[in-house]
Amino acid sequence: MAGATLQDAVDLIPEAWHDDIAADAESQDCDVCYAVSTGGLRAGTIERVQRYFAEREADADWQALSQGQQLDECFPAYCGIGWPDLLDELGITTVYATQTTH
Repeated sequence: MAGATLQDAVDLIPEAWHDDIAADAESQDCDVCYAVSTGGLRAGTIERVQRYFAEREADADWQALSQGQQLDECFPAYCGIGWPDLLDELGITTVYATQTTH
């Protein structure tokens, strides 16, 4: 792999979790985007998860799991990883920006 990017990390977040994050931002009259955390992007972790997903792609049992369950397998120490922990593991953070009206 040529090196993990912020977009690679964001792509690993399940769509339902993106929706939860966006709803939280909206409840605070904010828009949300993702940025590299102050500790830096955890490229090794991102690449490990990408490899794990690629290796399991043809596995019907794997495909039957939700995206969250698939991530749980990638991070077994959490016994169920949630989006805040996933963002920490990937080295990204949410940025809430106040919505402006014109």
